[in-house]
Amino acid sequence: MSDSAGQHDAGHLSFLELVQVITTVAGPAFTSGALLKTGAAIAKRAGQQEFSNFDAFIAAVTASQTAIASFEGQAKHYGKGVFGLPSCPFAGSIKTYKSYVGKLPSDYARVTEQYNKLSPVTEKLHVGHNAGVSPFCCVHQTLRSATADHIRVAGKPVVVYQLGCKSGSGERGVADKFLEMCGVSRETVQNVLDENMCCYLVSVQQ
Repeated sequence: MSDSAGQHDAGHLSFLELVQVITTVAGPAFTSGALLKTGAAIAKRAGQQEFSNFDAFIAAVTASQTAIASFEGQAKHYGKGVFGLPSCPFAGSIKTYKSYVGKLPSDYARVTEQYNKLSPVTEKLHVGHNAGVSPFCCVHQTLRSATADHIRVAGKPVVVYQLGCKSGSGERGVADKFLEMCGVSRETVQNVLDENMCCYLVSVQQ
């Protein structure tokens, strides 16, 4: 982000521009897949975490002491495994790019549309499926779900379902398929998104 002298973070600018360049050269499907693979690759570097029970996991999330919180910050538990994330971890990069360029590239919408299409990969990860609102959801949602593979609660694996997301402009996306799978109402997700940018569910597998 810019400082008082007007300097902009080159890393932020470069990453967002790279997404546009790749889309122009290789198309939205390639870009969406590359961003998804980026999130999965980062998740592989996460350390293993074990929690004695779900209450201990919730406490760790609230205190930003989970592998997931290490890259997205503190989330709030709304009950029955539903969490809301108040800030998008890419918000700073987006703000920097907009302050320098003026607006996000129009091709970003094509990448997001591709990401939201039904696919075996996004279904396995429980991401996308209309819950994406920007290309950065490709990375963020995948990173969160894949990182959950490294978490155990009472010795049991954890699975994350992306339920909904909200862009900086207020646009919302909801994954109805995952809502049905998790038994969560649209009203619940919309209420969480009233206060947050992201809504997801954490389930301990039996």
